[in-house]
Amino acid sequence: MCKTLLVGTGDSPWIISFYEHCGFEVSHRVENFFINNYDHSMYEDGVQLVDMVYLKKDYG
Repeated sequence: MCKTLLVGTGDSPWIISFYEHCGFEVSHRVENFFINNYDHSMYEDGVQLVDMVYLKKDYG
C-alpha cells in the first residue's frame, strides 16, 4: 500500500530546498497563512513568512 506523507512549513527558500533534497515535492500552498493566523510577523533567516507550503512524499 502506498502512503503519502504531507508536511507544512513556511515559504523560506532554504527549508523548502531541505525538504526537496529529502525527496519531497511541493504539493500546494495556503496563501497568507502566517499573516492571517498569527498576531505578529514571523521570520525565518530574515525572510518574513507569508504562505504555508505543503510538501508531499510517497512511500511504502
